[in-house]
Amino acid sequence: IEHDFSEFESTFGIACPSRCGRCCEGFIPDVTYLEALLIAFYLTSVKKEDISYLDGWSISHDSCPLLDGSTKRCRAYAVRPIICRVFCSAASQTKNGLSFRGCHLSTDMPHMVREISDKELKASHIRIPVMSEYGEKIRQLQEWNTETKLLDEAVIDLSAKLELLRRILAESGVDNDFTPQASCSVL
Repeated sequence: IEHDFSEFESTFGIACPSRCGRCCEGFIPDVTYLEALLIAFYLTSVKKEDISYLDGWSISHDSCPLLDGSTKRCRAYAVRPIICRVFCSAASQTKNGLSFRGCHLSTDMPHMVREISDKELKASHIRIPVMSEYGEKIRQLQEWNTETKLLDEAVIDLSAKLELLRRILAESGVDNDFTPQASCSVL
């Protein structure tokens, strides 16, 4: 995914401005089980963050809970959900072919508000990231569970399950090092 987006963005000169965060304001993404599990693991086990602030977030907020309001950065950018990855850097399949319109939130940044025609997209000879294809790939990864939840609810739920697993392992005398390197060495 990252390769497709990097190549597409560099070919067409598309780049989100640093610390914009407009796409995160007024939006709490729905995430799949696997996306929520990855985010919960990343925040609680890798970054060792207290995520209790997520409990009930969507009741009193309308922005993404991962957006740090003071820095305008995503707390889990490295493992952000697919919707966040494709928001302004993917084409859409239409009845007339591929279409790319850019970020409609960045009206003060002309390089982001642009349309690229199907002809121009095909002439580039690169793999064009198409939003619906990535959504379908995510669904195929978890055929057994295609339900989505709001990010805050899903991450809180799964972090509680991860904490339960940590306690069970600790009581069993298993090493409680949940760094990515340690997790991979166990596998």
